[in-house]
Amino acid sequence: MKRRAAREIAFKLTYEMVMTGQYNNETRDELLDGDTDCDSINYINGMTTGIAEHLDDLKATIVKYAKGYEYDRIYKTDLALLLLSCYEIKYTDTPPAVVANEVVEIAKTYSDVKSHAFINGILASVIKEVANG
Repeated sequence: MKRRAAREIAFKLTYEMVMTGQYNNETRDELLDGDTDCDSINYINGMTTGIAEHLDDLKATIVKYAKGYEYDRIYKTDLALLLLSCYEIKYTDTPPAVVANEVVEIAKTYSDVKSHAFINGILASVIKEVANG
């Protein structure tokens, strides 16, 4: 499985967490197919665990850069994408530009027409913050 497909599964699981308040292992098992390799499973599990562990920090980061938007009023699909990408940018070794590009592409598929620009703007600020230490 390519990283993009694994990231999309992690996004779907994060969306469910945003909607219900918790991750669901049954949903994860349903989204994984029999050909899912160990690296992809480890990536998905690492992302969902990491987001849950750093949720307060990720929320604060999103609020900081989503000027004019209250956290609870952000479109839930966008929120799931922002949680996923902010975690990956802040806490993993994945190049931030790759994360931003792939999340924007996922937003074009699953979110509102204008959402990708909103997400891209917030991620640009997060990337700049991380680069400046």
